Amino acid sequence: MLKLELQRFGAPGLTSPIRTEAFQNLQLNAGIFLEDYDYSAITDATALKAALAAIVSAGGNTKLLGVTRGGGTFTVTREIRTPEVDGMRYPFKGADFVDSIEAYLSGTLLEVVPDNFKRLLGTGDSTADGKKTTITMHTAVDPDNDYISSLCWIGDLADGRVVLIDLKNAFNTADFSLTFTDKGEGTMTFEFHARQDEVLDYDEAPFKVVFFEPDSNMGDMTVTSTAGTNVGYTALATTNSLSAGEHYVYKVGNASAAPSIGYREQPDYTWTEWDGTNQINVGVSANGYKATVAVVNSGGRAIKSGTVTLAVKTA
Repeated sequence: MLKLELQRFGAPGLTSPIRTEAFQNLQLNAGIFLEDYDYSAITDATALKAALAAIVSAGGNTKLLGVTRGGGTFTVTREIRTPEVDGMRYPFKGADFVDSIEAYLSGTLLEVVPDNFKRLLGTGDSTADGKKTTITMHTAVDPDNDYISSLCWIGDLADGRVVLIDLKNAFNTADFSLTFTDKGEGTMTFEFHARQDEVLDYDEAPFKVVFFEPDSNMGDMTVTSTAGTNVGYTALATTNSLSAGEHYVYKVGNASAAPSIGYREQPDYTWTEWDGTNQINVGVSANGYKATVAVVNSGGRAIKSGTVTLAVKTA
């Protein structure tokens, strides 16, 4: 049986989704939960990580819900309706309607502090009197005070990006429980559901998912071109050295402008791979045209580029 399994998973030519860049897209670690965090001025992952570090190190900052156990879960459920009409033999594109969308963040908190009691009770009140804080609970939901206007979960991706999930008007719908045990830590579970601002907010669901790229600039590299050995060919060269998992792509523009590509942009089908050595057949008409060569990392994103005016063998 072991021999058969090895053959099954090690067979040459096995179709598989595994790529080098796949491991750059993995979400790592448990992330953090923040209440009413304003990230509107944050433009990239580097700035976001710096801001989060400041929040964590501040200590006692009420925006931070605290440490969790077992990570968390972001869930989106939908009620999809496909009307049954005479003559429709099977579902078809355009016949589906989304009647409702539910989005929620759930997990388990370990920090037993008054703010977390108030958040998780949903309709809790906190009253401070000197060194004493009393938590009570009212029965009527107060639209102005009982919802967290923005509840964010923020986590890391393996390649340095950061993903942020933002629930609007979050309200904990799970029953409150503080579970305590001998030789263990108290835990409080939660399940915050998102809510719309108004009853007629139909166009968008009350949550956002935002991906932040690292802050960096496209690296420059020098590319030269000399006429190739055969008609229509050019010989490209560069002093750049590739790191593990990197490769070159190129694209030919016209006589006035070279193609451009942004930092960490993924080249589309109009870019062609180049092995860094062999001459390229660009055609006689490309003589004098401008071209761009880019270095693509193991995650499939451009990190360096250089432009060159092509010298092509014309006769």
